Amino acid sequence: MSLTKRNIRMVNGVQYHKVDDQGLHLEMDGELKVLAVDTVILCAGQESQRELVADLEHAGCPVHVVGGADVAAELDAKQAIDQSARLAAII
Repeated sequence: MSLTKRNIRMVNGVQYHKVDDQGLHLEMDGELKVLAVDTVILCAGQESQRELVADLEHAGCPVHVVGGADVAAELDAKQAIDQSARLAAII
């Protein structure tokens, strides 16, 4: 089933500012917004990016690295989406 059929909204061109107790602070179409969230899944880039993992784990945050962020050698969007969906179902 596609993401849109599951009522998941995809948004392009968003600038993310921070995540805190209020939620996810972002800017969309020039407007600042705060979305109430309890989980954030970040999907960005085409290179393995693991620099934040140790800092987040040290801060006590649960961290899961999937898709190209984990291993960018064989980029596979379907695999990354599958890994993310399975992880989201668990958490």
